[in-house]
Amino acid sequence: MKTSPLLAALYLTVAGLSQAYAANRPVDGVKVSFNLIGSPQIVASIPLMTQAKKPRIIGPNEPPAVWLEVETEFDAFQEFPELTFKYSLILTGKQGTPPRLLEGEVVHVDVAPGRERHSVMYIAPKTLNRLSDNKAFSINSIAGVYVEVSSGGQLIAFGQKSAKLTYENFAKARESLTDKLTDALLNKGQTPFAPLFFDYHEAIKPSPR
Repeated sequence: MKTSPLLAALYLTVAGLSQAYAANRPVDGVKVSFNLIGSPQIVASIPLMTQAKKPRIIGPNEPPAVWLEVETEFDAFQEFPELTFKYSLILTGKQGTPPRLLEGEVVHVDVAPGRERHSVMYIAPKTLNRLSDNKAFSINSIAGVYVEVSSGGQLIAFGQKSAKLTYENFAKARESLTDKLTDALLNKGQTPFAPLFFDYHEAIKPSPR
């Protein structure tokens, strides 16, 4: 079947618009998700000269050991030596208490052009227990998750997982959130998930320490 001149012109116009859009938005399609997951079960054979370590026993009033995984999917339309992802989570406080803001950053390196790239950060079980007063952490306490993507110090994209507060309103209200934690989120290399799904998540910039 031959393509009519009108359809051919339309295809060229759409392709041109897509290229222009990609040029104006080097990162797009940012989607944010989060979930509670258990600790990975990694089996290794390690010869020991002393008594083998026993699994840690969870106390009678201690919640199950679960991690909060926050993941960002995005499309990259050009190569980036570095991309910085700043994660911000808002947790609802108890009645009469202000919400709590959790922040963390991860720098990804050698990001190649392509669709469905992935970034991820985690909150450890002990931190979740502390945030929930040593009770089982409820995912319903998360009022919103916001992710800002920067290159060369410039904000180039953002994503959110919240039906109540837009990113623009969150950015305006951020400074008013005085109950803030900046060390709660861990990058993948700081967790036992580091060796898993190696090609799924983007590489992390090594720590200078």
